[in-house]
Amino acid sequence: MVERVLRYKIILTVLVGVFAIVVAGCERPEMPAVGAKGESALQVPVGIHLFPWYHVKDKIATNHMTLMSKGKLKDTNCLPCHQQPDKFCNKCHEYVGVEPVFAGKTYKDVLALEMPAPGIPPPPSHSPIETWKTTHDEAIISGRETIATCSGCHPAADQFCNKCHENAYIRKITY
Repeated sequence: MVERVLRYKIILTVLVGVFAIVVAGCERPEMPAVGAKGESALQVPVGIHLFPWYHVKDKIATNHMTLMSKGKLKDTNCLPCHQQPDKFCNKCHEYVGVEPVFAGKTYKDVLALEMPAPGIPPPPSHSPIETWKTTHDEAIISGRETIATCSGCHPAADQFCNKCHENAYIRKITY
């Protein structure tokens, strides 16, 4: 009986030791965040000065699920600023193990934006082409561009401008 207890103690000690070595060798992945390095770095839009009412900078990560579950916020509300869900939203979704949003899609696909006819060169405010959203706030506010400028290529505000404006709870454009 003493030998059996001793054998169990030895086996238990070895198992605990192996478990401790395995756990010590495991490294928890870095939580996605602004300023994180490598795969955990969140790509934050640059040049945006107009924040929606629900976007309190350091609290959005903790309160966005409450807002979504109460129906006050939809996943499409994020797209006007976070145009590439795989580089922002889905990094946290993957980290916490929840279903990704709009995986592999862009805001243009999800919102079904009607783009100008092919061959129309973009204005200077659209260069590079994916930065127009981060520069158009400042261009309109400062007066460098007007809604009339936009209507030349985007003649129907409800098929382009307002798809983002409505999702970000920004006033509707009419022209």
